[in-house]
Amino acid sequence: MPTRNRLLSLLIAVLVLATPLRAANLDGSTAEVGNAEAERLYEAANDYVSSMSEGSYSYAYLQFYWKRAQSNVDRVLKVYPDSPTAKALARGDLKLGPYPLDYFRQRVLYNLETKQLGAFEDVNCAIFLYSLDAKRSDAAKDMARSEILEVLARRQRWGEAIRFPVPDDQRTQLLATIFRVAAYDDRTDEVARMIKVTPAADRAAAGFDAIMAESMALLGKPRSELFSFVADHPTEAVRSAALEGIVTREVLIGRMERLKVSFGDTIQTTHFNASNVTIRDDVLSAARQLYAGNLDAASLGLAPFYAAQGTAPASAAPVAAHLAYVQYLADSGRMDAAATYARDNDLSGAARKACELKLITLYAEAGQKSESEKARRAFGAPGTPEADQAALADFRGRLSSKNDHFVARSGSFAELQIKDPCVLAVAIMEWAMTPTRSQRGATPWDAVVLRYAGGFDNLPMPKSKAARDAASSMKPY
Repeated sequence: MPTRNRLLSLLIAVLVLATPLRAANLDGSTAEVGNAEAERLYEAANDYVSSMSEGSYSYAYLQFYWKRAQSNVDRVLKVYPDSPTAKALARGDLKLGPYPLDYFRQRVLYNLETKQLGAFEDVNCAIFLYSLDAKRSDAAKDMARSEILEVLARRQRWGEAIRFPVPDDQRTQLLATIFRVAAYDDRTDEVARMIKVTPAADRAAAGFDAIMAESMALLGKPRSELFSFVADHPTEAVRSAALEGIVTREVLIGRMERLKVSFGDTIQTTHFNASNVTIRDDVLSAARQLYAGNLDAASLGLAPFYAAQGTAPASAAPVAAHLAYVQYLADSGRMDAAATYARDNDLSGAARKACELKLITLYAEAGQKSESEKARRAFGAPGTPEADQAALADFRGRLSSKNDHFVARSGSFAELQIKDPCVLAVAIMEWAMTPTRSQRGATPWDAVVLRYAGGFDNLPMPKSKAARDAASSMKPY
């Protein structure tokens, strides 16, 4: 080898020997530095999970740090693979808090993501409660779904409402609920769109025409337009819906006047608004117009109107009439008579239950806590579906109470004596729609999620691998 080449080889060897040995760390750090950093990252991650317990922090806050813990572990394994910490993690010798690494990444973080979304806002929380038992099918779940759809539509989240997953046999109910909101709120563009895109058979099954007639009555549309619409759609469903809207509106306005409650051109309620209230109806004349002068044919629709004026309904009258009369008794300061109405009139079945629940609502509205509690206990034993119905009735009264008005605080909804998550979803959605809703302090949805789905033990593997990986790998910010 030439002398020049020999000298160059020696120089390279000297330079290599003079260069500090580096570990196989992606950040170019030495083995000593990398080992220390890997240990620090793991200790921080373990501390996040060990010291931040569910219930002590919001799910959004918890998710931020627990996802950061997973990021720390991922960095150790990727950047410092030869460190003792990385090797211990790979062998499964180390955990994050009480959770094995795979369990934490694949199950805990996905579950936490679901809870965080459920605690994000009121409608998310209701959907979370509604979805806890996917196989469930009963009246309480149907009611929760209807209330959720109504809130989505009220907030003009039409696309989300239309796409809401429902069983095939509930599809027309979904359409009816959404269309009712559009019609009641006088969203003419959405009404026209739904009529255009919905097949005629589905429009008929959902009762679009009847809903339109009732909404025209409630909104105080010119009565010539209402009667013309009914004449163009001469079915019993449309006629009765128009009369129901007229009766409901006139009873509401009359009640506000009787109680000397001030109102402007619109009276807001939880599920509808009575607009253009300067337009008043002669209910009997309207009924004659709708039923071609045959008031006997309109008797079922008129029963709640007569009851609201103080005429006691017959035992066989519609439930709505009995409820209107109990309300009339309470408004007239005759709570004792309201309390004994169902018994005194020998009511049974649905009418009796409805009146008993109405009484609970009236007690709560009046701020009579002890009477409401006594009526609740009489209606159903703790932990039963009847007890949940009674608690919901009490809640409805508190929403409109001046003496014991419901104010949503961090634990308010979680503390309601309602066992069924779907019934609580109904309460949350009714609160979301009531014009008198009130909230103070931290949002109450974290406490609700914790009550009904707290804990991270024995979690199933998520069905969606993509969702599972997204929950564990996406940045926590």
